[in-house]
Amino acid sequence: MSELAITPQKEAILDAAQELFARHGFEGLSIRNLATQCGLAKATIYHHFRDKQDIFMSVLERDVSHVHTQILNAAANEHDALNKLRMVIHTYCRLISERRSVVLTTLREITGMEAKLRRFTQVNREVFLGPLAEIIQQGIDEGVFRPVDTEMSALCLLGMLHAFVTFQLIVQDREIGSDVAEHVLQLFLYGIGRECSQATLKSGHPGGNSVPSYPSSLSDDQKSG
Repeated sequence: MSELAITPQKEAILDAAQELFARHGFEGLSIRNLATQCGLAKATIYHHFRDKQDIFMSVLERDVSHVHTQILNAAANEHDALNKLRMVIHTYCRLISERRSVVLTTLREITGMEAKLRRFTQVNREVFLGPLAEIIQQGIDEGVFRPVDTEMSALCLLGMLHAFVTFQLIVQDREIGSDVAEHVLQLFLYGIGRECSQATLKSGHPGGNSVPSYPSSLSDDQKSG
């Protein structure tokens, strides 16, 4: 997914809509207030968008496109799979934290637009799963990660990220810092098993001796990247 091509007028409408959605929610936004906020006529807004729901979905699509581009750029600046994965997770958490208002508004409006948001989520989930699966496959090729189902592993990582984001924003009402991103990375890479329990795990594992021994945390060299 590349950055969406948007005209200056449409950009102004989406900027104003994003601010109003965050302030008043979906139901609290009116086309009249939106026109006043962006300094355009109502007819101009309807020229670009069918209705308020179309505006809301366009705000989401623009934001997801931007996040996706930033994540790909972050990964492209690293060479090995482990640091790519670290940069993807940290960048994702930082961008979601910066877009706190958009995320919260989306979560609030899920019930009212369930069908459209479900389709939107399904499409954009694939957009993020692909790059994650590629990084995991690179790690397997480099010998850093053990052979796994890359798509399933990418889905697990994405699920972990979404769960942490929702908990931090909704339950704890706090920003998503780099500590959260690093915790997700550590948990995804090494799980919660202790090194001393590997023998126990090995005895009950279908692969027998194929169970690897994972370090409890990244080394200092890995942490420094």
